[in-house]
Amino acid sequence: MKTINKQVVKASVVICGLACGGTAQAVDVAISGFIRQEAAYRIGQEPNPLLRGSAYAKGPQTNTVRGNPVSEATYAAFTGQDVTNPASWVLPPAQFQKEDFNNDERWNLMATRAEVDFNLKFNENWTGFVKVRGYYTADIIDEYGKPNNFKTNMTGLNGDCGNRLEVCDRNYMIDLPAAYLDYNNGPLWVRVGNQQIAWGEALFFRVADVANGLDLRRHSFLDYASEEYADERTPSPAIRMSYNLTQQWEVETFLQMFQPTIHPRSGSPYAFINSPYQIRDDIGFDDYEDFVNGGIRFNGQFDQLGLQFFMVSRHNPDPVYRWGAGGQTALDPAFPVAPGQQKFSEQVFRASGLPGSPVPEGGGTYGSADWMGGAALGGLDGVEALNVLGRDFPFIGNFLTGIAGASAMLDPSGQGMLPNADIANGIWATNVQEAAPVFDMFFSILGDLDADIISSYPSENVFGAGGNYIFYAEPDTLLDQLVVRFEATYTPDRKWTNNMAREPLTHDEWITALAFEKYHRFSQNYPATFFSLQWMHKTASDFVGRPLDFIGGAVDKAGHGKPKGWLGDGWDAFSFAFQQPTPDLKWRYDFSVLYDIFGGYLIQPAVRYKPSAAWTVETYATWMYAKNTESVFSALEWTDEVGMRVGYQF
Repeated sequence: MKTINKQVVKASVVICGLACGGTAQAVDVAISGFIRQEAAYRIGQEPNPLLRGSAYAKGPQTNTVRGNPVSEATYAAFTGQDVTNPASWVLPPAQFQKEDFNNDERWNLMATRAEVDFNLKFNENWTGFVKVRGYYTADIIDEYGKPNNFKTNMTGLNGDCGNRLEVCDRNYMIDLPAAYLDYNNGPLWVRVGNQQIAWGEALFFRVADVANGLDLRRHSFLDYASEEYADERTPSPAIRMSYNLTQQWEVETFLQMFQPTIHPRSGSPYAFINSPYQIRDDIGFDDYEDFVNGGIRFNGQFDQLGLQFFMVSRHNPDPVYRWGAGGQTALDPAFPVAPGQQKFSEQVFRASGLPGSPVPEGGGTYGSADWMGGAALGGLDGVEALNVLGRDFPFIGNFLTGIAGASAMLDPSGQGMLPNADIANGIWATNVQEAAPVFDMFFSILGDLDADIISSYPSENVFGAGGNYIFYAEPDTLLDQLVVRFEATYTPDRKWTNNMAREPLTHDEWITALAFEKYHRFSQNYPATFFSLQWMHKTASDFVGRPLDFIGGAVDKAGHGKPKGWLGDGWDAFSFAFQQPTPDLKWRYDFSVLYDIFGGYLIQPAVRYKPSAAWTVETYATWMYAKNTESVFSALEWTDEVGMRVGYQF
């Protein structure tokens, strides 16, 4: 793989070299680009809850070990105290004091972006394109240390970035999102090099757009909605070609090196994974970086009707997460085990602030309310996640079994703290009332906790079809030149994060989208207005990829499972957008809305001002609302912000 990386870099350098020596090489070169300042200011009352080491909890939190004679006796037993003498017990505090690291920073983004494009023409058949992108973000938050915005330790020219053609540090990245050669000869077209492959056409929704993952390290997906995923789509080296079989039919195929989706880094402004949990993309990506995705698509055009049929065989770029071993060997002596049994350092958790933990004391998850709240925001079942820990990590399983047995012996009724446990089948807790004191036993003994999350990218086959039809009617009527688009994909045995278990959740999934698009001129004095209305349905997951099996949890309840969509079990959403330029084209007014039928919405009005060919000023406001954690916006509801971009083109 290092050899392949060097070859790709050499090819990119050669292309850039040809651009620099355009006359000597008889190459037509066009250079353009821009530099832009980007800023976003939070206007909502609440900061990102996933930044401060806690999703819900701050300040005093109830310790459910206290106030229950059975759990108090069990705690005494596990800490080596005399269970026959309650008067002598040293019990944990009745409340956990959860430190709040939030400093109420108001700036979500303060960044500088520069892009330079090289368009090359060698002859009538050969052309090339190279885009160099640089992005720098200032340190605008300091919750407990400077944030790492970009380093992933996956790949890159120095091996610590997110893309093969990238150099980065914690607050900047420079990459080549495009560096390819095109060959055209009659019905044949070939593109070779680092590139994005965009097959989908839906606004907000990704149905046919299955070739590439997303890089969400810059502004997540919260920039201009009308730009869709052009900046986020992850490029990688590929060979892509198409051939016109007939006047109506074209076949297109590609082979592309695997490149995963990269989520915002834990502790960075737009993070949606709780800050005590470190995403170990480096471990996960090592097992997949040599894989190649491939796909084939047939496009047909028959007057007003367009058709497409495609199949993609890929490793899903969207990560499936599981717990990793904590590796905190400093505490192994404090928890001796029999030879051959799993050690403390081989289970998932680390005691925050102690040697071997990257999180400061007080920065980890602390208390059952904190655990359940974080699980709910992440679309996890916080109770079943406890059983997962017991099944996947014998150290924790033995601890849970010990609690079940000891508490039953100390309970006069014989039920104990886990009365419904089915230990033989890996089930210890069945509801929040049972799980909470068990979690609080953990936290009472160890303090606040952090852990590693390992990513994996299971293989899958995606089968899809789509079509579009252009209606013609009386000129200047709403139906004239109305474009209707439909896309659908079917993926058998798709995998999702299964409450962080080693074994992923598996379902077949259908994804469909129906779109209506039109340019309509309301006045001869104004340019046409663009409208888009779309509907999406997913049978097994929601917009951000959370499986529907576990959403809807809260501090006091586990995720209740799959809610009902409009077409049986599933998730549905609608989007609407319009754009209206002014007659002189200096101003453009945008409006976008995404509505989640489970109780949430995103609304974004925007204004674009272009006083000259060189300068562009854009401003927008984004509001989000989530009724509860069933909504896809629950983890992002805090992201009410006003943004501005000022750019100079050359």
